[in-house]
Amino acid sequence: MAFRPQTRRRLLVAGVAGCLTVVLIDQAAPGVTAPVRSAAATVFTPVQEVLSGGDDTVRRLTKERDDARRALGDKTTNSTTLAAVRALRGSAAADGRTFVVAQVIGFTPGTTAGQMRQVTIDVGSSDGITDNLTVISAGGLVGRTVAVTSHSATVQLLTDPAAVVGVRVGADGLLGTASSTAPAGIPSRATGLLTLRIAGLTPAAKGDRVRTLGSIDETPYVRDVPVGTVISVDPDRGQGAPTAVIRPDVDSTRLDVVGVVVPADRVGSRPIVRGER
Repeated sequence: MAFRPQTRRRLLVAGVAGCLTVVLIDQAAPGVTAPVRSAAATVFTPVQEVLSGGDDTVRRLTKERDDARRALGDKTTNSTTLAAVRALRGSAAADGRTFVVAQVIGFTPGTTAGQMRQVTIDVGSSDGITDNLTVISAGGLVGRTVAVTSHSATVQLLTDPAAVVGVRVGADGLLGTASSTAPAGIPSRATGLLTLRIAGLTPAAKGDRVRTLGSIDETPYVRDVPVGTVISVDPDRGQGAPTAVIRPDVDSTRLDVVGVVVPADRVGSRPIVRGER
């Protein structure tokens, strides 16, 4: 609603006069204005408490907000971990095996950018872990334990230059080895890829699946764990045996939840999980 200038001046004068009257009455007879002041305090005090920066209400509300955010973060993390454990338990790598669930808590980078040599996991001798045990993820073979403390273990990854794994290749089960180093005469591989060396003279074929050969007493590697897929076959450059390139099933740069394969009668503080597909 718009007022004419003369009306606005009258309202302003009346408002100022009213305020002066209230002040004079409050000074002369405080008891008369007490109900008004009490009502105003009831209405505006909560607003003042919220707006003031350091009072208990603000601190309480801030704490409740932070607690809610932390609870939401923990719930999300737990859900993600639980989903990863379920995927591991139902994977081909874990099928029919018993293992201890662990999480990656540290890593050792390789000499090449993007390469990984070792990771540290949060289980150790107190969980029944020893060295030379197979480590798997939902994708397949991760590596083997090479050093153990009471509450942690070091895992040598397939991409470590010192790692060599006996494998079977394709439907015919060709014998060979997989490693991150290429033999003399073969160009170096891209980061993360492995070199396959066939033991006989029959070359592998592109698309062949590669799985672990297994070791005596399943130490350090259990058999038939997926390793990767042959993505190319090298031409004969006099390297002495057919070679090829393997793309590993496991991306070692994204490892999180893994399983350490242990005997079913293992004794330790962390429970054993049995893989079932």
